[in-house]
Amino acid sequence: MRTALRPARTADFAFIHSIAGRAENMAFIEDAPDEHLAGFLASSDADLRIWEVDGTPAGFALFCELDNPANKTELRRLALDRTDQGLGQPFLRDLITHGFGALGRDRIWLDVVPDNPRALRSYEKAGFQREGRIRSTWKRPDGVVSDLIVLGLLRHE
Repeated sequence: MRTALRPARTADFAFIHSIAGRAENMAFIEDAPDEHLAGFLASSDADLRIWEVDGTPAGFALFCELDNPANKTELRRLALDRTDQGLGQPFLRDLITHGFGALGRDRIWLDVVPDNPRALRSYEKAGFQREGRIRSTWKRPDGVVSDLIVLGLLRHE
């Protein structure tokens, strides 16, 4: 299996929507409109990436806060096209390598809703540490307000 992480293009927006817009994903990630996705492509503070397996798009992720003076980045809106196929850890490894390598960050953090234990287990298996819980802070696309569990990974870990 050959994997690669490349910059997203406007032609990838349909692929991103095809994952983020699925009913099973709507409680966990937001399906941003095209103008928001285009804004991420144009911003120095964001890096929208497509993850490919053997040359075929298999997932996407958004790195945010690239202009942050503390040299950290938030990993946001990450999702795979297919689950239950052993791709989660290779995907996370490539994202972590990109964050600490190409982006040169010292800290990568993300958050997850408590009722997504699958993602939480995957992040922890990849080395992310639980750092806390923010109560009633994110209004999901379905209108439910949820807590978020914050996880982080430091370069030296």
